[in-house]
Amino acid sequence: MPGYRLIELSNLQPHKPRGIVPAENVIGILDFLREIADDGSVPFPKFSKWQMVGLEEVLFAARPREEEVATEIHTRLSNAAGNLEKRLLDIQVILTGEIVRGAQMTVNYRGASLPIYMIFNRPNQIIDSNGNPFYPVAFHLSSANP
Repeated sequence: MPGYRLIELSNLQPHKPRGIVPAENVIGILDFLREIADDGSVPFPKFSKWQMVGLEEVLFAARPREEEVATEIHTRLSNAAGNLEKRLLDIQVILTGEIVRGAQMTVNYRGASLPIYMIFNRPNQIIDSNGNPFYPVAFHLSSANP
């Protein structure tokens, strides 16, 4: 399924025996943003599957400017959406904290409530056949309004 899937780490195998199978490739959020920003091309193989990690760490480290950084991440991801979609990538955004849905989707991380809604808006929760929740988001992020 091309696009992003927001997944709590606790819902991945091996943390959960019948959890979501983790993608075989792992990339940090800053490396991912650098790769998609260089020249507009996307260096990832077509149909590849990736775990993108470290989003909470970046937002947490940016405090008190986490909203500004979230908006910048949203912009960079939006700018690369067409190229990412052409590659038909499946990107699992792995979050170590708890995703909290409400008026504003956040992730609780180290006692802070971080604004992931500013990047991914408020995607609907999907539950897979093993009872694992995740949140699918299209690459274009068109419904997001930071």
